[in-house]
Parts: sequence; structure tokens; C-alpha cells
Amino acid sequence: MHTMFGFLGRFVWLLSALINVAVASNDGPPFYTAGVAEFRPAIMGGTSQQLLESNLAGYLELMHSGNGTTDIIVFPEATLNTVLTLTAVPESTEQSLCEEQPGDDPEIAPFLRRLACAAREYNTYLVINVKERSPENCPMGTTCSNRGYSIFNTNVVFDRLGAVVSRYRKWNLYLEPSTNRTDSPELATFSTDFNVTFGHFICFDMLFYTPAQDLVERLGIRHLIVTKMFNSELPFLTASQFQQGWAWANRVNLLASGASVPQSGVSGSGIYAGQQGALTRLMITDEIEGQRKLLLAKVPLNPEDQILTDEILEPEKTSLIKLKLLQQPELDKFATWELPMIQESSVNKRICQKDLCCEFQISWTLVGSLSGYSYRLGVWVGERRYEEEQYSAIRLCGLFACSGANVESCGLIGEEQVQPVKFTKLQILGEFVRKPRRLIMPSTLGTSNLYALQPSQLVWSTEETDNLTRIKMELRQPHSQLMTFAIYGNYFDEYAAGGAGTVEAITLGALLFRLITPLAMMHIIWE
Repeated sequence: MHTMFGFLGRFVWLLSALINVAVASNDGPPFYTAGVAEFRPAIMGGTSQQLLESNLAGYLELMHSGNGTTDIIVFPEATLNTVLTLTAVPESTEQSLCEEQPGDDPEIAPFLRRLACAAREYNTYLVINVKERSPENCPMGTTCSNRGYSIFNTNVVFDRLGAVVSRYRKWNLYLEPSTNRTDSPELATFSTDFNVTFGHFICFDMLFYTPAQDLVERLGIRHLIVTKMFNSELPFLTASQFQQGWAWANRVNLLASGASVPQSGVSGSGIYAGQQGALTRLMITDEIEGQRKLLLAKVPLNPEDQILTDEILEPEKTSLIKLKLLQQPELDKFATWELPMIQESSVNKRICQKDLCCEFQISWTLVGSLSGYSYRLGVWVGERRYEEEQYSAIRLCGLFACSGANVESCGLIGEEQVQPVKFTKLQILGEFVRKPRRLIMPSTLGTSNLYALQPSQLVWSTEETDNLTRIKMELRQPHSQLMTFAIYGNYFDEYAAGGAGTVEAITLGALLFRLITPLAMMHIIWE
């Protein structure tokens, strides 16, 4: 089955690539101009209507800063209205939503119309996320809620005239107790006048096969949009790190717009061009207030086009990281080995756990005091359980920094930013079992800015055998600011139907820890 699945996936990908090449050969430029907002929402200090007006004013200000040069602008999840300021959202409209039309839903809020007008004013496609009010659908034999209507976490897309051209209601909810789900997941797409078809989804969706991978693998979409309020987790799932790895593994363009609430661990936006890396990105790590900023980039129509991304390599910072971060649970279940902090050292090490074996070839030298991070090599085959009955089977192997001597300190930010280790050689060869519905990506991270390595900094190659995918990842040049250097495999639904099988589930304690994080508080406030 997986052989046929792989063939069909490659066929869809090749067909999409050929279409994109044909599009790029037209008279227009081989790129479009995109903007994604890193946006700090107003969440306290006023009435719900006052907070909405503050957020709306911030949206309009950022749209104005684009100077009318953008083809598309994206704003993040949960940064506009709340359950106290709901709006109806039509599935699509033939005319602009800017002006009221006969037959319009009376629950369409004025702020939604104002944004439709802004899309027309600035001549841009516009993607926003709202709390939507919809008539309740109560199938026979079920009980309706006391409030009498449904609430959805919804993306809305306007074209350049302000007409609604797409709507998507979030399928994979996270800590959203008052939010409803549709009866079945939606695959939301829209086509543009610059010959690009986008698919879009919301935050937590990105961790699962449906709808995110469905858009890529079933529909062949190569330009994706995600609106996010994402709580970063070390050492493998910080926001920009995950966004860049996901775009790399799928070989797609990704426009990711993130909320900016660093004191709750929420930040991370960027525009990524497949295996070309980040075109622009932002993680707020050295302040707690957050920012409102529009990131702009020229995005290739074909994600396979060779472009230079090295010029956006961010300078190393020396300030402490203030972004509040989660930590990968159950690190004690990893098979690990601690690197000895000895000058001019090297090691060849093979580590296995269950069906995953990884070989490490590493050389390093000490360049500072021993008061900085230590490092471990690790391999893990385990199950991630999220809210409700949502599972992923994870296979990963890599090197990651630890703030102390024990494995429980890995992924924790130390008080000192001194890095005593310079890696002169770092190569990982992982033997990943072949199964359908998986995504294997590079997961890399610098210690001082929490950004992934760019393509010029690493080599990635794969070799398929009957039962295994052999993946090699290595540094191109020495590096002294590494937090994470890993191969991360998400086997999406391996255990979803049959329980944990032979893979350990996350303990109730670890799950409860996640439920009381600042992100949980943010969602409660926003609900």
C-alpha cells in the first residue's frame, strides 16, 4: 500500500511542479509579494469592543505600511475579535463585503466589512482569523446548546475587491472549550489573479495529517497559509523552527502569521520557500511585550526555483531569552548519550530505540568556559497525545542542548548564554521505517535567536530501501551556537485508531502540565 501511496504522491507533486513552471514562464514576474503579520493583540485594559477596535486599528495600520505593494497579506489566529464580539462569515460572496447587499446575514459585524474595504483599498488579497457565529446545526436526536448558535475558529479570505473567496473552520482544536467543530474536516483553497492556488489552515492543524497534509498530498497545493497562536516547545517544536522544517519537508511555500505574546510563549512568523529556506522570519525572544510588524518577501511562483536566502541570516544575539517556552515531555524516555566536555574530541556513536537506529559522527572543540550548555545525543520512538483523542507517533534522532547534567534539563534555557562548544563536524544518519502518512523534516535551532539553520548551513539527503528511508543530515561548516540539530519524523496516525500499541503514551501528569501553561490561560481569556 505504501508503495502505491508513494507513487501517487510523487505523481501529484511532479504534476504541480510542471504547472508551476508553466505559470512562471508567463509574461508576469516569477514571484508574488506576500506579507505576514507578527501581531500583538490587545487582550486587557478595555471592554471587549474597545479591544476589538484597537486590534482592528492595528490591522489597518499594518496594511497601510505595505504601501499597496502586496499581492496577499495574512494576519494571525485569535488576534482580532473574541466570543463577546462575534461575526457571521459567509462561505463566499459574489460582490464585495464592503457594502451591505440585499440578503446579507445581519450578524456580519462592521469590523469584517471594514477589512473587506481595506482589501479593496490596498488592492490585496487578505487572510484573517475570526471568532465566527453561525446558526446551530442540531441533527435529529442531538441536543442543541443553551446559547442557540455555534462558534467556530475561522479563517476568512478576501480578494482584491473585498469579496469573500474562501472560508475555513478549524478542525484540530486546542484548549478551545467553547468552540465547535464542523461535522467533517474542510479542505480550504482559493485561486488568485497571479496564478497561484493557496490552501489554508489554522495553527494546531499543522501537527496533523488532516487538513494540512491533505492539502499538499491529495490536492497538490504548493502554496500554503497558516494563521497561528502557537506556544513554542524546546528543543524540537519552536514556532519558526517547525514552520521552516514543515515547508522544507513538503517542498512548498509557506506563509505563516503568528500572534505575538512572548510572556505566554507565543511568537513566530515567517515566509518560507520550500528547501530554499526562510525568506523572512521573526521570533520575539528578548522582550515580553510582543510586536506588531508586517514581514514582506517576494515569493517564487515555483518553490523549486533556486533563490538566495543567506542574506537573511540573523546576527547572533547576546541578550537573554525572555520568551516563555514549553519543554518536550518525557525526555527521560529517550535513549541518550552525553557528550564529554573534553577539548578537541570526536565520537562515532550508534543509538537505537525500537525500530529506529541513528549513527552520529561528531567532532568538537571547547571555545569557552564550561558554564554554558552541555549536549546529548538522543533517539526517541514515542507517541504524542494532544487534547481530546489526537495522537502522533514521533520518531526522532538528534543532538540537543541541556542546561544541566541530567536529561530532564534538555530544552531548558540556561541563565547564561555562553556556548562552550564549537562543532567542527556533525553528521546524523537515521534509518526511518517506511510507512504511509508521515512527514520527516530537519529540526534545527540556534541558541541565541531560536531560528532554524538556513540551507547553506546544512546538507540533507535521502535514500529509499524496501523498508527504510535512510536520511543523512550534516553541518556544512563549523557552528558554535547550536541548540538543536535533529531529524524529526511525524507518523501522523500510526496509533490513532489502535491505541498506544508498543509506543508509550504521554502520562496524564505531562498532559496536565501542558493544560495549565500560559497558552491555556491565553485561550481561556480569548474564549
